[in-house]
Amino acid sequence: MTERGVAAAGADAQPRKERSGSIALDVGVFLVSAGVLLFELLLTRVFSVTMYYHLSFMVVSLAMLGLAAGALAVGFWEPHLSRGGAEAQLACGALLLALTSVLAGGVAFRVPVALESTTANWLRIALIFGFALLPFLAGGFVIALAFTRHSERANRLYFFDLIGAGTACLVFIPATNALGAPSAVLLSAAIACLGGALFAWRERRWLGRTAVGVAWLLVASLAANLQWNFYDVRMAKGRPQENVLAEAWNSFSRVEVRGGREMPPAPRRPLSYGLSAHLSPTYAVREIFILYDAGASTQVTEFDGSFSGLRHLAYDVTAAAYTLRGFQDVLIIGAGGGRDVLTALTFDSRSVTAVEVNPLTIGLLRGPFRSFSGGVYDGYPGVRVVNEDGRSFVRRTDKRYDLIQMSLVDTWAASSAGAYALAENGLYTVEAFEDFLQHLTPDGVLAISRWFPETLAEPLRVVNLAVEALRHARVSQPALHFLVVQTNESETRVPSLGTILVRRSPFPPEEVYRLQQWAQTMGFVVSYVPRAQPLGSSSNVFDRLLSADRAAFVEAYPYDLSIVSDDRPFFFDRVPLLRWVRRRLLPAHDKSSGELTWGAQTLLISVVVSAACTVLFLLVPMLGARWIGRRTAPGASTLRVLPWGVYFASLGIAYSAVEIVLIQRLGLYLGYPAYALSVVLCTLLLASGLGSMLASRSERPPLIGALAVLTLLVLAVATALPSLVHATFGFAAAWRIAMTILLVAPLGVLMGVPFPTGLRLAGRQAEGLVPWAWALNGSASVLSSTLTVLISISAGFRTGLYVAAIGYALALTAAPFLVTRRR
Repeated sequence: MTERGVAAAGADAQPRKERSGSIALDVGVFLVSAGVLLFELLLTRVFSVTMYYHLSFMVVSLAMLGLAAGALAVGFWEPHLSRGGAEAQLACGALLLALTSVLAGGVAFRVPVALESTTANWLRIALIFGFALLPFLAGGFVIALAFTRHSERANRLYFFDLIGAGTACLVFIPATNALGAPSAVLLSAAIACLGGALFAWRERRWLGRTAVGVAWLLVASLAANLQWNFYDVRMAKGRPQENVLAEAWNSFSRVEVRGGREMPPAPRRPLSYGLSAHLSPTYAVREIFILYDAGASTQVTEFDGSFSGLRHLAYDVTAAAYTLRGFQDVLIIGAGGGRDVLTALTFDSRSVTAVEVNPLTIGLLRGPFRSFSGGVYDGYPGVRVVNEDGRSFVRRTDKRYDLIQMSLVDTWAASSAGAYALAENGLYTVEAFEDFLQHLTPDGVLAISRWFPETLAEPLRVVNLAVEALRHARVSQPALHFLVVQTNESETRVPSLGTILVRRSPFPPEEVYRLQQWAQTMGFVVSYVPRAQPLGSSSNVFDRLLSADRAAFVEAYPYDLSIVSDDRPFFFDRVPLLRWVRRRLLPAHDKSSGELTWGAQTLLISVVVSAACTVLFLLVPMLGARWIGRRTAPGASTLRVLPWGVYFASLGIAYSAVEIVLIQRLGLYLGYPAYALSVVLCTLLLASGLGSMLASRSERPPLIGALAVLTLLVLAVATALPSLVHATFGFAAAWRIAMTILLVAPLGVLMGVPFPTGLRLAGRQAEGLVPWAWALNGSASVLSSTLTVLISISAGFRTGLYVAAIGYALALTAAPFLVTRRR
């Protein structure tokens, strides 16, 4: 070969090598991003089991703060890192991410956390959170270093970053269903290792082989764990995991069956807080219990086809509706272990429709516990079992029922959306109550059983919602449509449980009389009947709530009884955080009482900490403008850095706000918890990745135009979303999924343009801007996630979208300064 030919061959080999390195970097970022988000989602599931649902919502704060801190570390340490060894540094970071993920999971599985405010308990929580922070620190370091060293390719890298995150959303559901969350943690670590192998393979082959070896070791451990469960939950809700008859995971719950050391369990007195004290003390049945996330439970009563062994069901306050008359067609929402189904069959109901959202519950009663439950969920005559969200089922069905029953249907577990939204459902909103009443026969009854604590906040709010729904149905005297009965704590010696009965038409005197007679026989308390001074009762809070001065009573009550809507579905938030803060700051202007729930306390702590971190990440590097402006033209100053800070912080606030609101609002619309993650979040991330890639093809992307259109589009969605959801709620699931994708995708494409484009502009002005911008954006996202929840609880999801629009408008205001500096 001639000298010219050798030179040409060398020149051709160099671009090929660069292309190969570029592809390896892209795929490596894809895998690391997938590993980080998959671990975040799995950690949400794990925390919901081992701790409590409100603490699991802290995962997003841990994740974003860790990613932001990792990026900030790049900004401080990057000048001291060898520029020739970037691949090795990325690979080591990916390996550290994998190993610390496994370590953090192991700590969470074994450290007990109780529901108590003691110093020891808070220290244990801090220990778990500290270890959980480490993988996100490593992940933030890897991603930020890749963007810093290759800022000219920010749009392309951001595309692979978001595509990796979107893929993790798709993988999360089947991985958790098939492997369980603990084994899936090992899978997420293996994925991160493969990303590290790609980073190092071209320049540090030995390090790449090490990463591949660690990945294979993790996969082998995963396979072994499926057999022997050595890497699994050992402490849940502060209690050791013992006497578990069966266990299964899915994307929104961990379901376990307990009942003793062996099957069948020994007969014992039925466990129910609604039982009358007049039930024979020697009466016994066999029961097993299905626990969800080691907290909420439902019992399965042994049933051999004979109703003579189910006499206790007639002694329960949840059966109050059946004392009025016979009901032929019954709908049970939240059927759980089938106890309410057996109650309906005991009272000779002809047709029972049992709606249960969790497929694992149905699978257990149709599988290993079919014989124990009498096959009531498996083709039992007159019983139809539907695996669906109750609200969605009611909206889709054309059938009307004589009785619709909901007994203690709570949502005390983290939803499929995990840390991205609070775990509320759409069963306790005024729109839901309107749906229920519309699907009753003319004299049909809605029966809702709730706890009746001393505050009475929940039952009073249920009554207030039902009154509002009746008024929307043009009922002039709603007070005639209610009956309320509860257990007598002085006799039962356990917390009071009660049932609220709502009739589409006024309760006739004979039904009122039957309820009173039954309550007297059982030793229950009739808290409200629609007659002045009913037998054995006196005026109480229910009388005042159902009187003409209802609005004044609601306003003066020490707990929040306001109307809960689909736009603000936080039924269990009995002490609004903003109202609590106002009472602390202005006690003379707010005489209400009530203490914050654990969830609200966690939210308040998260708001304060994330706000402090955002200010810290903004001010410290900005005050040290020389750090940000190194390797750039002289004259870098705080004033020149300020527009960049406003721009990236505003984007973090806006993106996170849109993400949270859409997941929560459309999760109800889709009607199944897993869809909120797999459809909404995945579509948003994938579409944002596409927008980033499209913007990368332009040397001068239309940044200002994209932000202007995006601001207007977010405002349009905030305005039109409630009407769109209401108009199409009754569509088939496939059509609702299609509508969701059509709504979310355009938003996602535009939302994917501003951040990577800003990073590319920042890298051209000052390399030190890139990690700082990444850190600031991440910390602002943490602040947004908590503020959006707070705003949504106080003012509704629509207001949360207005906040997002304001964020994009602020970014639009700062964008001209960025483009001008670039020129």
